[in-house]
Amino acid sequence: MSSGSQEHLSVSVSSEIAPIKPLSNPFSEPYIGRQYYLNHIGDIFSAWKQYRGKNVTIAVIDAGFDPYHEDFVDENGNSKISVDSASFSTNNSQITTEIGIDKVVNMAESHGTFCAGVAAAGANGKGVIGVAPSASLLLLKTDLKPKSIAAAFHYAADHGARVVTISIGSYYNYVGDLVNDGSDLGTVFDEPVRYCYDKGIVVVSAAGNGGLDGQMTEFTFPGCVDHVIGAGGLAANSSKEIWSGSSYNSSPEYAFVDVLAPSEDMFGCCHYDGKKYDGGWNGTSFASPIVAGMAALYFEKYPEKTNVDFEADLYRSCHALTQSQRASADQLGHGRVDVGALLNLEKPKEITVKVASNWSSCFAYVWNEETSRYLSSWPGQSLSKTSGVYEITLSGQAYDSIIITQGQNGPQSVDLAISNFVYDVTMNLPGQTAQGGLLLPDYSCN
Repeated sequence: MSSGSQEHLSVSVSSEIAPIKPLSNPFSEPYIGRQYYLNHIGDIFSAWKQYRGKNVTIAVIDAGFDPYHEDFVDENGNSKISVDSASFSTNNSQITTEIGIDKVVNMAESHGTFCAGVAAAGANGKGVIGVAPSASLLLLKTDLKPKSIAAAFHYAADHGARVVTISIGSYYNYVGDLVNDGSDLGTVFDEPVRYCYDKGIVVVSAAGNGGLDGQMTEFTFPGCVDHVIGAGGLAANSSKEIWSGSSYNSSPEYAFVDVLAPSEDMFGCCHYDGKKYDGGWNGTSFASPIVAGMAALYFEKYPEKTNVDFEADLYRSCHALTQSQRASADQLGHGRVDVGALLNLEKPKEITVKVASNWSSCFAYVWNEETSRYLSSWPGQSLSKTSGVYEITLSGQAYDSIIITQGQNGPQSVDLAISNFVYDVTMNLPGQTAQGGLLLPDYSCN
């Protein structure tokens, strides 16, 4: 942010599409500026104007949770956690199931809590916001054994889940407790996944972090099972490059990565060292709940559609990565997810940005994230001033991002960045903070 005089600066943005006032303002979440990945999954901000996953239940299968985390509460102060949440453990092929919110607690690590928050942290003015902030969460704790996980799939299908996300599992050569009865990962996971699929449930799994060892990416379970959407990872702050640790389809034999979503340097819910939120998390674990959250938005908009419909529409709406340096396009499934395209959101035809400022000059640098097309080279188009107000009108269909700047000292002098043209808003610069290159100011819906 530049150090110029800003106390008299205000910006308004309007479009031809009148917004539907949401139940709560997504930009009231204190840490939304640290959730850079929201800018790399399509126009999630427009989606939230109408769809937030209401009346959809996402089952999260993991090693345990903090079900009482402050961000697992909706805007009305009610818990988002289903009372049917349960835990599963296996001992000598005997599975024990314990039902109740208190049965899923695991405060020893935060992986499950983080994943659940990515999918559906509430829009409650606290912490972060999930992709589907109004969805309910069915939390299913396991002891990480394959048969316990299989039991959790069955339970999710029988207790109201429309979507299942799992970011735990096993690599192809796991034996473990399966040696006792001669079963293998394929026979353990195929049946429960098929059970979910036949009941119309979307199953999404992390594809695995097979790229970390630099070796050929091989099967991970249940990500490689039929009827599971395998989610690979995008690099931090990138819509065009995969995360270096992500699994990918290294050969026709090992082709189980279907889509890509952000996975590196993630920020979200936790419970350790006195922290409720933290960043720096890496892994395809977090790509899976992003896709699951998108599924919840989809089923709120299209409650009559099936899991088969979702899968087809998800793949149709993805963007192929053609410039990745780590893998070729044919190794990356259908490519990067796009929630706006998935939900067939209409883009505004025309956007007007007005800047009231005491600046002596003002520039607008406008571009399209997808095509890298820009209106004018840096510092952008010089705006004329009328009655103390700078103004620019541009195509909302040709461009999707804009920076307002005094035009001094290069890109580091950015004063305001708007990543999506979504709400009719009035924004004031004082108090805004920069996170990950994105400036998110105070925000109000008209």
